[in-house]
Amino acid sequence: MGERRKTERRPQPKRKRASSVVVISLPRLFLYHRALEDALRAGKQMVTSTELSRRVGRGISSTQVRKDLSHVGKIGRRGQGYDVVVLVRRLASVLGLDRDWRLAIVGFGYLGHALAAYLEYREEKFHIAGIFDNDDAIVGTQWHGVRISHVDDLERVLPVLGCSIGIITVPAPAAQAIADRLVACGVTALLNFAPAALKLPHGVALRAIDLASELSILTSQLG
Repeated sequence: MGERRKTERRPQPKRKRASSVVVISLPRLFLYHRALEDALRAGKQMVTSTELSRRVGRGISSTQVRKDLSHVGKIGRRGQGYDVVVLVRRLASVLGLDRDWRLAIVGFGYLGHALAAYLEYREEKFHIAGIFDNDDAIVGTQWHGVRISHVDDLERVLPVLGCSIGIITVPAPAAQAIADRLVACGVTALLNFAPAALKLPHGVALRAIDLASELSILTSQLG
């Protein structure tokens, strides 16, 4: 794969989403979408809420499936279930998975590299367009055709890449400064893996994942 062409950043039109879809149900809708894509690959044309519940697992009942899917429109058929193709497309529209997204990763250590590899091979709608680090040993090299730039060059390189989403995998003390710089470059959504509480302007979407915190929840249940 050659080096990605630089594209002029264009403002994206606001997406129309189902107004009744509450944020708390979005993670489950993504699980349904993934399970339905697997069902589609297996040749399924129709799926019931019971079967979808079984495919998703995680303690999600068929009743919860029906309740969640009722928010995205009347697409089920009584006694038959859901048309897999129609439901995949509807959920893709709600979740923003009906188009491709360009991402930038800041911090390309073990975690940043693992995330990039996962997205490259598993999630086809998300494309790594920019990678930034301060390690001179990897700056200037390429990962799957994407040049790794020095973090000092972020303001020069990032604005021309058309990235809407930034992934932060830097040490906690550096996270806020990196977030501020990403937002200043036009990034409007951040996925933060640094154990730091970020303060962001209104309108910037943020999801924070603290791996140590998640592990501590598990250890607290081990007894």
